[in-house]
Amino acid sequence: MSASRIALWAALCVALLPGCQMKSAPTPPNNYITADPTTFAIKSVQRYDDPNGNATDSLIVVIQATYTNPETRPETISPDKFALLDPNLMATYQALSGGSISIPTMATVQLDGGKPIDIAIGFRVPAAMSAARLVYKP
Repeated sequence: MSASRIALWAALCVALLPGCQMKSAPTPPNNYITADPTTFAIKSVQRYDDPNGNATDSLIVVIQATYTNPETRPETISPDKFALLDPNLMATYQALSGGSISIPTMATVQLDGGKPIDIAIGFRVPAAMSAARLVYKP
């Protein structure tokens, strides 16, 4: 292969590479995700364009928070027990664990009563979602 073809190929790869990366959507407002302050302390909320859909259909929302087990007994904590409740679209979105470059993987753990744990969970939601409440469903 000639040097000019290699240079052209390299330039093409460099030009296309940014299009393959996850793009962060605009920063959500402070009240985009709410939660019960006795069980959750939300640290950050990030939105990403969904790589499985086009940018106007859905988003990936990643929430980093501290969850405190309000029960007196140990509880098994797993991603499938977290959900977002959307009062405007009247929908519930289950948490995801892994499966996308922007969705963190969360292990199932046993959490003693009254103890906190840091979590990072992702949700696939419609781009039209304007606000939601993070909940834990034992």
